Amino acid sequence: MIPNKKSGFTLIEMVVTIAILALLAGIATPLVTRQVEKGRIARAQADCDAIVKAIVMYHMEYGRYPGGSQSDPTYNYQGPGGSGFNALAPELINGSVKFLNKKIGLDPWGNNYCYHIYTRSNPYQDVSVFSMGPNGSSQSWSGSLWNTGSFGGDDIGSLHDN
Repeated sequence: MIPNKKSGFTLIEMVVTIAILALLAGIATPLVTRQVEKGRIARAQADCDAIVKAIVMYHMEYGRYPGGSQSDPTYNYQGPGGSGFNALAPELINGSVKFLNKKIGLDPWGNNYCYHIYTRSNPYQDVSVFSMGPNGSSQSWSGSLWNTGSFGGDDIGSLHDN
């Protein structure tokens, strides 16, 4: 008589294998999530730097800053809740001189980039562009940006002092 041999994995082997895979997934997921968030922060910083450079180059070319939504070229802004950078984008992308290679839309978290152009008097002459960061709430708009020269909370941005 031929012995009855069954091939396959036992239940214990399957449970151990699934437990090991679950452990590895549990270790890898936070690491991947952190790297994705670092990538979003880097993209937001690069976008802000590019927008500020485009605004400064626009000023160098035309002797004024782009108008955006305000009629006063010495004080122009879009804060949280406004149309953001999109108010300036047409002047920086269209025309005979293109200051940005592509339209920059929303930040990586789905919010508009905020901008502030103030050129009336020293010591507060600035061009700044920032993202409200991962939490989507501005900690820079309330004045910390202009008083300290740095962005508040998790806001990410670029500042050009005249």
